[in-house]
Amino acid sequence: MASDEARIAFTAAPEAAGIPPETEVLYAAGGITAAGARAAAPGLAWMQITSAGVEKHMKGFPEGLALTNASGVHAAKGGEYALAAALMLTYQVPKFVDDRAARRWEPVFGPTLGAKTVTLLGTGAIGAGAARALRPTGCRLIGVNRSGETEAPVDHCLRTDALDTVLSETDILISTLPLTPLTEGLVDRRRIDLLPEGAGVVVLGRARVLDYAAIFDRLDAGTLGGAVLEVFPVEPAPEHDRMWTTPRVIASPHCNVDDHATYIASCDAIFLDNLRRYLAGESLANRVDPTLGY
Repeated sequence: MASDEARIAFTAAPEAAGIPPETEVLYAAGGITAAGARAAAPGLAWMQITSAGVEKHMKGFPEGLALTNASGVHAAKGGEYALAAALMLTYQVPKFVDDRAARRWEPVFGPTLGAKTVTLLGTGAIGAGAARALRPTGCRLIGVNRSGETEAPVDHCLRTDALDTVLSETDILISTLPLTPLTEGLVDRRRIDLLPEGAGVVVLGRARVLDYAAIFDRLDAGTLGGAVLEVFPVEPAPEHDRMWTTPRVIASPHCNVDDHATYIASCDAIFLDNLRRYLAGESLANRVDPTLGY
């Protein structure tokens, strides 16, 4: 049980400089890693970060350190953007953006989103937010996660190892997965090729979960209807990235799941709730499992 006199520090710096060596609790808004923080403060017991992604912290993760993240702060806006992306794909917006640039008039008439099957790859905070936002449209919602169980309002939930069984019937694939050793490269070229002709892809989690080259190849071939990409393997995307030239791509520069009007306040609320838990000797919310990478 922690003492009510725990030594607490805050840093927004990318490195460990300035962290008192006696720090027991660290609230980190900068780029410092868990390993770097523990090296600066050997007695560090708990570190709260202001990001949801934790992959940079997994290398050399300190034994015995409790790491908690900001999972949940992206749920509302991420869910809305998932809905917006699904609507853009349903209503052929990526194609019409390209058509306008080419001064090409080619009407396409299709169904509403309610007639589509949407597969949510990941049902964590953003995935569940997407499910809540999409639910009123009447679309068929399939959740896919590690356990095959979820409280998100989906019609059916499958384990990740059953993903192949639903890709051929997926009209829109929405990935919100974090990057872990188990998710990196999960949706490879073989799985991209299982998507039916005209399907759309939305990526709101981490880019390296999917094979972007395979997505771009199918878009170039005209066998995917479009892609809405919020994240990229390298950010900022370099000038030679195929994202800039591949047809039917709607790209946003990793900003459409963050609400800066509420983000810091939400992170502070998580930290203060966890600080109360820590001082009371209770389990911490949003605790990262380093064996799983999230």
